[in-house]
Amino acid sequence: MLKKISRYSGFTLIELLIVMSIIVLLSGLSFSTYQNFQSTIRLNEFINGFEQNIRKVQRDAMLLEKSSNEGWIYGLGIDLRNIEDTVNGTFGVYYPFKWCSGFSEYGDIKTRSAVPNFNPEDGSISNGKIPISAGPFESGLCGNQNLDYDNVLKGYALFGDMGIGKMGAGNQQLSVNILPVFSDSYPDEPNPNARPAFLLFESVTGRALFYDSAGALLNFDYDTHKPLSETLPLEIKISRPGNKGGKTIVISHLSGRIIVKGNEE
Repeated sequence: MLKKISRYSGFTLIELLIVMSIIVLLSGLSFSTYQNFQSTIRLNEFINGFEQNIRKVQRDAMLLEKSSNEGWIYGLGIDLRNIEDTVNGTFGVYYPFKWCSGFSEYGDIKTRSAVPNFNPEDGSISNGKIPISAGPFESGLCGNQNLDYDNVLKGYALFGDMGIGKMGAGNQQLSVNILPVFSDSYPDEPNPNARPAFLLFESVTGRALFYDSAGALLNFDYDTHKPLSETLPLEIKISRPGNKGGKTIVISHLSGRIIVKGNEE
């Protein structure tokens, strides 16, 4: 009688290698997708936080409460000069500030003009400029205890701790680009490629005004002594390295309207 020979089904070595290769490939794709997902979440969280900080600066400017021994404050703003880390090609830092007027209270022509610190009777091109100093700015009141008021920028803490408001992206690799706005800073030298270095929200009104790196007011007509109404907004484009994804924060000139739009990849 012949014995029945049992046969066991199994995989060949080639089949096992093929299956393992597919598993490794799928794992790699899944890990890459997970990393991109995490990167997108961190990017959106940072942009949302940055947007909320800008909105809070504007709200605080409109509802500003100054100390009884402080001078008039032109407004609150954000120093954007170091927001682009040109060395590493990433997001740098930005500093909230308050602009002390140099006057004890509202009433001087420079506090009542169409724009802060502007005297219509002064024909110099330095008229209406924001005072330039290296950031971060020294914290403190607008005017000391001796009621000595100065036209200076002071550090402003968004959340009431009176610390220097230095904020950045930490270790995140983000790319940032501030797009130029149309400029008519000087009567005879309009600069169409000027880039805002300071964003100011005016006290009480919350109007948005832009200044270049020299402190000159952008989008202002020195002949009519009025801000230009039809002009491009300030756009801060934030994305991952290589201009991948991200969003652009758009701040309208004068109205101060803030919107966020997605970037095209």
